[in-house]
Amino acid sequence: MLSTWIRAHRLVAFFVLTYAISWSLNGFVILVGMEPSWTRWILSGFLTASGPAIAAVVVVYVSEDDLREWASGIVDWRVHPKWYVAAIGIPAAVALASAAVVDLLGGPVDFGTFSPHLLTLAFGIVLGTFIGGGQEEIGWRGFAQPELQQRYGGLLAAIVIGILWGLWHLPLFIDPTAPHSQWPLASQAVYFVGITGFSVLLAWVYNGSGGSILLVMVMHGSENALGALVPLDVDLVIVDGVPDWGMLVSLNVSHALLMWILALVVIGLVGTDLHARRVAD
Repeated sequence: MLSTWIRAHRLVAFFVLTYAISWSLNGFVILVGMEPSWTRWILSGFLTASGPAIAAVVVVYVSEDDLREWASGIVDWRVHPKWYVAAIGIPAAVALASAAVVDLLGGPVDFGTFSPHLLTLAFGIVLGTFIGGGQEEIGWRGFAQPELQQRYGGLLAAIVIGILWGLWHLPLFIDPTAPHSQWPLASQAVYFVGITGFSVLLAWVYNGSGGSILLVMVMHGSENALGALVPLDVDLVIVDGVPDWGMLVSLNVSHALLMWILALVVIGLVGTDLHARRVAD
């Protein structure tokens, strides 16, 4: 029976379901050539990003675990304030530090125009947390991280998830309407490097906050929203109304490297378990 197989292979079932749900939706809109619209966003934006969450709910339910107890992490907001600082501060710091590096290298950054709109950024974080990618964390960190780290420890679990998480985004690199498909090869390559480093940091925040799925959703949403902090020189980046993605290669590279530098600092400070709470066999 399928349910018996899922119970015996929880992690495999989770990843298979995640890819099947998300890639099917992405594949459909690409194959039919659906133009950008609200319908397309619901299918290949919100629902695709919800694939890991849906897969996790299915596996937890079929495994006859306490679904309500597991889902309580999604609303677990009562954690030490330092974890909120980490969840929002790390993406902000990486974005600004990357911009500073590019500025020093003479890239398309102009701090003279730096004027962040805090309310707009806060609204972006809220949207990013719940409908703009943060919902992925219900599956990646909320289910896969604790399952994997019981066997292999926090760091290896985070790297494995980071790799599979990165590969899960592959349809975006063949979708002609997605920016990812227009990036130069260097930017596409460092994307996978950076996302794996970010996975390590997400695992650390998840474990450190006592398993708060909400906190990693906030961190993911912040990463997606706070790129707006980078004061790009629009005249250099936008040419005749078209983004020149080649101008942003240095920004993408520095972002990925800084993400890994922070990840290595965390590993050095807390160890390779990333504060993982092992569960006895």
